[in-house]
Amino acid sequence: MRASRLFNVVDSHTAGHPTRTVMSGIPPLRGRTVLEQRDDFRDNHDGLRTLLLHEPRGHTAMAAAVPVPSRDADQGLFFVFSYSYADMCGHATIGYVASLAAMGALPPNFQKNGMFIETPAGIINVDGTFEDGRLTSVILRNVPSYLAASDVVVRPNGFGDIVCDIAYGGITYAIVDAKQIDLPLDVNQVSRWCQAGMAIKDSLNTKPDTPPVSSILFHQPIDGGGRHLVILAANKFDRSPCGTGTSARLAQLHARGKLAVDMPYRAENILGIPFDAKIVATAQADDGRAAVIPEIRGMAHISAFSTIVLEEGDPLPAGFLPK
Repeated sequence: MRASRLFNVVDSHTAGHPTRTVMSGIPPLRGRTVLEQRDDFRDNHDGLRTLLLHEPRGHTAMAAAVPVPSRDADQGLFFVFSYSYADMCGHATIGYVASLAAMGALPPNFQKNGMFIETPAGIINVDGTFEDGRLTSVILRNVPSYLAASDVVVRPNGFGDIVCDIAYGGITYAIVDAKQIDLPLDVNQVSRWCQAGMAIKDSLNTKPDTPPVSSILFHQPIDGGGRHLVILAANKFDRSPCGTGTSARLAQLHARGKLAVDMPYRAENILGIPFDAKIVATAQADDGRAAVIPEIRGMAHISAFSTIVLEEGDPLPAGFLPK
């Protein structure tokens, strides 16, 4: 075999959603900040996104965590999806920390001090719980999160009026009570939920004077919290309860007077796997509006240690992604 590119990766899943942590093979990136390095990757190396995350080496749901240097934190990290880029990703951060633990590569004082990670959205803090020296959960304290708009009404194609709130948790979500859609919120109906979510997203993003949204978070009540289904794109959904989406949900509930600081919230995915969450402090967003600091606790599990290969003569060097 004659290989033209090699990438060492650790694959994990966080409550069902995959993360591919790319440990080597990424060229040096330009930029002082992690955001600038991410933008250099996007603008000049986007072919690596498709190579690493599209079929036949990846799939529609694949996400990547790319470690880079940081001048302002212990580590830099940015996030790449099969179809886009995100400023923050909770499930991939958890996957990255679990991958470091599996390789014995956590910082020496991690159990005592945790780690600060610079992301394109800002600096976050992570630490964990341990049992007999083994990482058993990752605790992520996210960027300031806030309610951006409330009681927004849209009428997407094929539906009546849908009322939602818009909230930020590292990326921006429309938060929609699932009872407004006549579907059971379970894994067997995901394709229909994707259709509903994209109809709502398209309606919101053509509505004037409304903050643009990246994803739709459907929720229904469960004991101690909510079941979440996040629709990312036309045929893409978050398998996990969604770290940034849960952060946005906490900010929404707090702004509406329904969730106090330190009150627990259980965010469950449609597979029944939870994140444990709470608000640890109030804060201010960069624009001065009231915000909260969410804390998300979850765990990722390793699925593979791999070397991704691009062999010379491969007819699909950029991969492919069915729509």
